[in-house]
Amino acid sequence: MKQSERWIKVGMGGAMSLMVSGVVLAFVTGLAAPALGGPNLLNNPGAEAGVAGSIVPGWNTTGTFEVVSYNAGGGFPLLTDPGSPNRESKFFAGGSSAPTSTALQTVLLGQFAGEIDAGSKGFTLSGWLGGFSSQNDHCDVSVTFYDSAGLAPLGQASIGGVRAAERGSNTGMLLRSVGGVVPVGTREALVIITMTREAGTYNDGYADDLSFSLGAACPCDLNGDGFVEDTDFTIFVGAYNLLDCADPSMAPGCPADFDGDGLVDDADFVVFVQAYNELVCP
Repeated sequence: MKQSERWIKVGMGGAMSLMVSGVVLAFVTGLAAPALGGPNLLNNPGAEAGVAGSIVPGWNTTGTFEVVSYNAGGGFPLLTDPGSPNRESKFFAGGSSAPTSTALQTVLLGQFAGEIDAGSKGFTLSGWLGGFSSQNDHCDVSVTFYDSAGLAPLGQASIGGVRAAERGSNTGMLLRSVGGVVPVGTREALVIITMTREAGTYNDGYADDLSFSLGAACPCDLNGDGFVEDTDFTIFVGAYNLLDCADPSMAPGCPADFDGDGLVDDADFVVFVQAYNELVCP
């Protein structure tokens, strides 16, 4: 049982003690986490707009980047293969022959200028990424932040690298996520999906249900009030008890997975405790 890994105890009067232990002496159940973070700012994040093929609405593509339907046959992912619990009928793929193919989308962020320049706007980039069987074809997704001129980059973050070993040499996709603070001066973000072929003739880098959203610049501030305190603790425990970011009950984007490994576990617990001790967000 996952709950046997830690001891989590809530004290009276808002006090809280957290300990890592081999036995659970107390834990919190029945907690309903609210919808967290801002809306997904990407257009066509799940490849559902339009039809399967090389025309991908919302994205500028290079190489043989395309959209494929689940259950298309020929070894492509099935709806029953590992992947997003919210997936619909289609996903992104690298396409035939091209060793590298990409899709690009620019997200305008001028409406958030005040919060960004105050250093109080955070971001989360997440998505389900994978490939085919024992081949190491893979997908990487990056976000690069630019000022209004769109010339010199102000910062960058990326997710990806899901190769065969991480998938157990099975066809499918795993959740990856990264977050941080939007650099001061940012006015637009360039999101790039890169599919890389390492074996075979088809570029079997896969992606689905991508998300780029803005929220509080303090990741452990799960309710966005500028503090890391008991309310955030109860939200964290709800996610911690679910464990797997793929659980349908997990909050969108799995915000409590601070290290982006697809699990809300002891590593995230340690991060939360450090932020809780600081109380006030940067």
